[in-house]
Amino acid sequence: MQIKLRIAFGYTLIAILLLLTGCALLYFYTLQNKEEELQNRLLYKAVSTYQINALKPNNDSLLNTLNSNSASTLEDKSIIICNAQNNIKYRYDEDATQQLKVSKNLIVTGRKNSPYYYKDDTRTVVIYADPEKPDKEVVVVAGQEKNIAAWMSNLRTRMIIGIIAFVIIFSIAGYLFSKRVVRSISNLTEKLTQISSEAFSARLTTGKEKDELWELATTINNLLDRLQSSFDTQRRFLSNASHELTTPLAAISSQLDVALHKERSNEEYKKVFLSVKDDVKRLALLVRSILEIAKASGSVGGIDLSKVRIDELLMRIPGEMKKISQLYDVKLNFEDFPESEGFDILYGNEALLYSALRNVIHNACKFSKDKCAKVSLTYTYQNIVVEVKDNGPGISAEELQNIFQPFFRGYKYENTNMIHGTGLGLALAHRIIELHKGDIYVESVVGEGSTFSIFLPVDSTKTYKK
Repeated sequence: MQIKLRIAFGYTLIAILLLLTGCALLYFYTLQNKEEELQNRLLYKAVSTYQINALKPNNDSLLNTLNSNSASTLEDKSIIICNAQNNIKYRYDEDATQQLKVSKNLIVTGRKNSPYYYKDDTRTVVIYADPEKPDKEVVVVAGQEKNIAAWMSNLRTRMIIGIIAFVIIFSIAGYLFSKRVVRSISNLTEKLTQISSEAFSARLTTGKEKDELWELATTINNLLDRLQSSFDTQRRFLSNASHELTTPLAAISSQLDVALHKERSNEEYKKVFLSVKDDVKRLALLVRSILEIAKASGSVGGIDLSKVRIDELLMRIPGEMKKISQLYDVKLNFEDFPESEGFDILYGNEALLYSALRNVIHNACKFSKDKCAKVSLTYTYQNIVVEVKDNGPGISAEELQNIFQPFFRGYKYENTNMIHGTGLGLALAHRIIELHKGDIYVESVVGEGSTFSIFLPVDSTKTYKK
């Protein structure tokens, strides 16, 4: 109820301010127009008097007859004619009209600025002199329009009544309109309260009219779509992570149970320990990958950034691959170097970027037929480009769509079924590269191998020359 009243009050207040402004402008414009009309009548009377006096000079009786018998809307009329020496030679004042007093200074000013207007109490006065004969007679006419005060008072009364009626009508209309708006917002709020993590598929009704509420409902629906996608991904990730963590733990537990079931020789215990060690390594790799995924799932504002040289990161990877397997080989190609230094510097997190590059290259070594990954480093004006090629079994079009999904394992071809992994390496690399405003693309031909292209934005404060 309070919201409805506030909205209605706000609309009404704005409407009243606009109405008052319009009425004030109308009133003062009308008043100004009436003043101009009065000035024109006074000037017309002064000119006609001047012309009659020029034709019949010193004929006071004729002027008195014309001024007393002529019909006019002017009241409280006074007429003065001054000679060349600015002395009054003729005066006429209507009955019961206060005598008009004009100083010689005003007459002189009127001669220079004819026609010259000024106010004398409630009357308007005009001083007129022939512009071609400014040193001759001067006519002064004073008066006020009949009923102008009553007319303006009547206009003010009508305006006040109209404003009051408008305020009442607009207040009622504003309240009804605000009630409709608040009801629509209440419906949206009620619908939102029904949406929860268990019933996340529900959406707001947008309606047919594309107004502001339609835009609000559409924006909320789009937000809900993104949240549902995020929650679905989270559920799948937790489900897969739980399964992946349970498998090595179950294997370790079962092997230990078998080993402890009866006395065994040292050689048999050694085999069990070696098998458990492999499972522990796999479990450690899985936990480390999950933690790195969690770290890379934040925003760029939540990680430490510094200048990173991509060539130095790449040169550390061959030794890292040898630690994993002596069969792995990484061939680096840095032939396309620019003349200026620092072309391969970008702002980022060194540990995360190293993890992303290591995972992509490790993936290439693991699936390549000769366990060799060919890595080339090039650049454009805006991006550092790292290409990783292998001669593995390739990836089908169906698997390319899911290659960066967590726990997804493809490569279901000959001689690849014994290759172990967590299914998190490429997903982690994709998230880290995305976090650094970069892109990663894959081109693959089944039976011929795959090429991963990583684009990372360079340090924009530098200009490079090839």
